[in-house]
Amino acid sequence: MMPSTRGHAYFFGLPLEIQWWILRYLGVRDQASLLQTCRRAQGIVEPRLYRRVFTKAGTDHDTGGLVEFLLRRPYIAGAVRFLVLDEFHPVAYRQLMGIKFSNLESIIVQHGGEPLIIEDEKRRALNLLVKEQPNLKSLTFSIERENWAAFKPEEDDAVLFRHRKLRRMRFSYVDFSAFGKLDVEYFQHADLKGLFMELCWYNHEALSRLLSPTTRLQNLLISHNNQLPFSERLYPNLLAPARESLRILDFTWRWKLPIEDQGMDLTRFKNLHFLRIPPIYLLGSAYMDDSALPDLIPTRFPPNLKMLLLENIVPRSIRVMNERGIVFPGYPPPGYTLELTLRPRDYQLVRFLIAEKHHVLPRLKYVLMYYMEFMQDFLDFYPLVKENGAGPGPVLTTDYLNPLLDWLDEL
Repeated sequence: MMPSTRGHAYFFGLPLEIQWWILRYLGVRDQASLLQTCRRAQGIVEPRLYRRVFTKAGTDHDTGGLVEFLLRRPYIAGAVRFLVLDEFHPVAYRQLMGIKFSNLESIIVQHGGEPLIIEDEKRRALNLLVKEQPNLKSLTFSIERENWAAFKPEEDDAVLFRHRKLRRMRFSYVDFSAFGKLDVEYFQHADLKGLFMELCWYNHEALSRLLSPTTRLQNLLISHNNQLPFSERLYPNLLAPARESLRILDFTWRWKLPIEDQGMDLTRFKNLHFLRIPPIYLLGSAYMDDSALPDLIPTRFPPNLKMLLLENIVPRSIRVMNERGIVFPGYPPPGYTLELTLRPRDYQLVRFLIAEKHHVLPRLKYVLMYYMEFMQDFLDFYPLVKENGAGPGPVLTTDYLNPLLDWLDEL
C-alpha cells in the first residue's frame, strides 16, 4: 500500500507565513531532513534554516567552509540575516564580505587567541573585493589575543567597517589608529545609534573619522584601563556631531590620572541623561576644593542629567567586625560586617550633588557608586535624599549598566 501524500499536498497549499510558523516547531535536523525531500520543500525551508548562520572554528563548518558552501549555492546568501562567526580568519572573512548579502542585518565576529597572519599584497587584493552590505545594521568585532595586545587593522581594512545602514557598532581590543589617515568623509553611517568601544586604541584623527557622521548617536561607551591616547579635554569637541542626540555617555576610564587635569565641558549636551565618568576627568583636581563646587558643577555637567555613575569612587575599608563588635582586618567572611567610608573629597562631592541638585542639576535622580551598601556614610545621605528627591545607589563591580532610553524618559 502506497503512503498517502495528502498531508504533503495540504502543507504545500498553505500560505508561506503559516508554513514558516509550522517550521518553528521543528528542530534544525528535522528542517534539514524536510529540505532534502523535494524542491518545493527546499524553497520553503531554506529561508528559515539559513536565517541565522553560526560557524565553528576547527571544523568543516568554519568561516572558510561557509564561504565554500555559499559559492556552491549562492542563492542562500539572500536568506541570511544574522552571521555569528567564532573566529576572524583574515582570508575567509574578507572572502565572505566579498559576497553581497541583500538581507543581512547583523554580524558578530568574536575571536580568541592569535589571528592568522596574511601577506599585505593578498590582504589589499581581497579588500578590493569587499562589498558594502546594504542592510547591515549591527556589527560586533572582538578579538581577544592571548597577550591582550590590540588587533591592528591597516588603513585599507576600514572597508570591513564601512556600511551606511549601521545602527550599532561594537569594537573590542581593536587598534584602529590607522583609520586616522582616511578621508574626512570616509565613514557615512549617519543612522548609527549605538557605538561601544571596549579596551580599544585610537588617535584623535581616527576617532574623529568614526564619530564625524554620527548626528543621530544616542548611546556611546568608551572604556579604557590604560592611559587615554590624548587629552580628555578634546572629547566634547569630537562628540559635537551628536550634541543634540546623545542620551547615554559611558566613559569607563579606570585607575589612571587625567592628562591635562582641566576637566571637560559637557554643558552643550542638553539631552544627555546618563553619564558614567571618574569625576576627576570631568571636574579636574579642582573638585578637591569644596568651595569650588558651586561654580564648577554648572560649567562641567550636562544640564539635564538624570543618572550619574561616579566611576573610580570606591569607599575605603575602615573596619571589619563580627556581631559582637570585635574588629578584624581584611574583607569580611560570611556573617561579618564590612564598614566603608568615602574619601573626604568624594563625600563632599556626593553630598553637594544631592543637597544642591535643585540649583545645579534639577533633573538628577540617582548618584551611583560602587559598594555603597557597605558605606558608613550612607545614613548621612538619608535626610538629604528625602528633602531633595535625588538618591544615591550601589553598584557592584560586576554590574554592567546600560540603561534603557525609554526608562530614562520616564525618570
